[in-house]
Amino acid sequence: MERIECYKGKTIFKKGDAANGLYIVGTGAVGIYFPTNITLEKPDIILKKNATFGEMGVIDTAPRMATAKAIDESIVLFISKSEFEERLSKSDTIVRGVLAILSERLRDIQIRR
Repeated sequence: MERIECYKGKTIFKKGDAANGLYIVGTGAVGIYFPTNITLEKPDIILKKNATFGEMGVIDTAPRMATAKAIDESIVLFISKSEFEERLSKSDTIVRGVLAILSERLRDIQIRR
C-alpha cells in the first residue's frame, strides 16, 4: 500500500489509462468525472474520507472508465493490482466470480449512459 499526496487539481488517473490498482481517500476530496463530462469543470461524484475509487480496475483488465482528480489537497492510499490479487487469491472462488460479474455489469451501465 502506498500513500500519495495530491495537490488540489492533480489528476490521479484519466479515462483510458491502464488500470493498475485501486485508491482509498485518506483526507481531502476526490472528484470522479464520467466519460460524458466533457468539460471536467464539475465532478459527477465527490468522494471523501474512506471512499474507494478505481476499484473496477483491479477486478478486470479494461482501461479506466472515468477521470479522477483531487478537488482539495488530499492524501490517497494506492493498492496495486498485484497486492489486491494476492489478497483476493486467499478468498473463496465464488466471491471472486461475483466481483467479476459486478464489475462487468457496472461497466455496461456506464457505457449505456
